[in-house]
Amino acid sequence: MPFSTADPVAVQPARSQSAPTPLAALALAALVSLLSLLVMLPAPALAETPRSVSVTDTDTTGHVDPEILESRLADVDFRRQVDLAVLVLDITDYGLEESQDTALNDAVLAHAKDAAPELLAPDGDHWADGTVIIALDPENRFVGTYAGEDVKLDEDGFEAVQEAMRDDAADGDWEGSLQAGVEEYADLLDRPWWQHPATLVVGLVALGGAAVTALSLVGLRRAARRRVDESLPRLDDVLSKRRLTDAAARTLPTESVYAQAALADHETYREKIEEATQLRTQLPTPQERRWAWGLKGPERTLARDFEQVVTYLDDIDDDIIGTNDLLHRLGDWHAAWERELAPLQDSIDSIDSALEDGEDVSPEEAAAAADLREMGGDVAQEMQTLTSQLEADQIDPDSALRRLDTLTTELSAAVAALQRLRISHLAADDEEAEVMRDASWDADLEHEDQGYRSVRGRRHALDAAASGSPDGQGTFWHLSPLLWYRTWHDEADTDLEAHRNPSSSSGSTSGYSASSGGFSGAGSSSRF
Repeated sequence: MPFSTADPVAVQPARSQSAPTPLAALALAALVSLLSLLVMLPAPALAETPRSVSVTDTDTTGHVDPEILESRLADVDFRRQVDLAVLVLDITDYGLEESQDTALNDAVLAHAKDAAPELLAPDGDHWADGTVIIALDPENRFVGTYAGEDVKLDEDGFEAVQEAMRDDAADGDWEGSLQAGVEEYADLLDRPWWQHPATLVVGLVALGGAAVTALSLVGLRRAARRRVDESLPRLDDVLSKRRLTDAAARTLPTESVYAQAALADHETYREKIEEATQLRTQLPTPQERRWAWGLKGPERTLARDFEQVVTYLDDIDDDIIGTNDLLHRLGDWHAAWERELAPLQDSIDSIDSALEDGEDVSPEEAAAAADLREMGGDVAQEMQTLTSQLEADQIDPDSALRRLDTLTTELSAAVAALQRLRISHLAADDEEAEVMRDASWDADLEHEDQGYRSVRGRRHALDAAASGSPDGQGTFWHLSPLLWYRTWHDEADTDLEAHRNPSSSSGSTSGYSASSGGFSGAGSSSRF
């Protein structure tokens, strides 16, 4: 509702010409409150440079210059005094293997016991109070962070320090990596609660929740009203064509298996007409609709259901009429025939991209792909011939549709054979083969979204439902087999790669080996 922005006391800032809704004004007020709170928060504690800094590079190759690095790290500001120790070492010097997840933890502890006892607490089971240790193994690609009990971070904090080191370490910038780790540790140690990212998130959620909710509700309200406003005239158009749709269904040739699919569509069409009519009675007219209509969940659900049923009706009545035109070669039957050709044509057009595998192809796959390319050329020629025969009345529509089904079956069989060869070539064992076969489900889901409006597809779905088999005949079958194969190929390769290389290998590793005598110092390491 519009309202005045005039204020007799204070001069108001410039505003957009369209006045904000009350909900939007609340959202803006919440955001201003959040910014004000952040401005008024107390300043951080005074900075403290490290009480001591030591850089030890046990590798004779000299990955870092200790003197220069010590000078740079001495200027890093902590929130309390700490003793900073930086270690660059090679775990293999301590008899450890790169494959051991705790190798750097054990190497740092061994170094402290052998050469730097000042890093250990008097009890020998923890790091010394006030001590922060940043460690790096350039050769075996480890980074680590360790600390005394009074200056330790939580597990997430240790991981954050290692994450800060990782990019520079991966680039071979060892000094940059170590400095980044020290600076991140200094930033996290004794960080005020109000500087913690989680606190900021909570504040944003709490103070911005009203804004998000308000704006979301306004957007959802508008979407619900738009769905109804766009669907009402579409339903009127469907109802105006109902006699034509019913007449088309009545005159379908009953001996045609494709007509049977269209008749089944008509039964559903009649049910959806009743559903749409009932839903419309629950909707207020645009003139009677109050401003808040669409804010409530049930109202939005009603709008969405109404839109879905009207969309179905708007498509299926054209399909019923088009099928009748095609089977009788009346009216715009060419458009209906093109819809039947489209899935196969898409397969032909995608042959090159679907069969492009680079060097990772077995001789058997290459031969099968060559056969498929040749078959694609034959299918394209056959489709042209069928179109010419239909136009010259040399073949009846039902026979032409059956021939398209045969071509689809032949292409599907060739694709299924290629899929088996692909699995046999790439899968190292039965488990990997199962992973690749399971990718077929994802490919099915994505491929069905192509949305082909083909009576052949609907006829095949009826056969599948009658037989209890997903493909109707117990064999692989898709309207556009090569499009399906391209999708499956990508899904299978991705799933196989994820199966072979789980993404959990770079996580931090806490703890020490049994040979460490039950050492309980805080810290962890990870790989880069």
